[in-house]
Amino acid sequence: MMHWMMDSRAGFLFLLIAAFVIAALVYALPIFLAWTMGSPYLSAITLLDIFLGWTVLGWIAALIWAMASGNGGTFDEDGPSRHKPSF
Repeated sequence: MMHWMMDSRAGFLFLLIAAFVIAALVYALPIFLAWTMGSPYLSAITLLDIFLGWTVLGWIAALIWAMASGNGGTFDEDGPSRHKPSF
């Protein structure tokens, strides 16, 4: 299998497309986390990731911002929210 991937054009193209898809998913990770966690700053995190994510510091900043601004730090939609008063 590896011989086919390394020695043929189709194999190289497959590896190139697979690497591109994986890189795109990693690049969009802060956006996905902000959307999943219900961040109120989703549009700002998206813009930061798109325009400055290619720099490592911009991507790390977007990732930290997405994780810190979620709905109480849970992935659960029914989890406690910071906007609801608890008595």
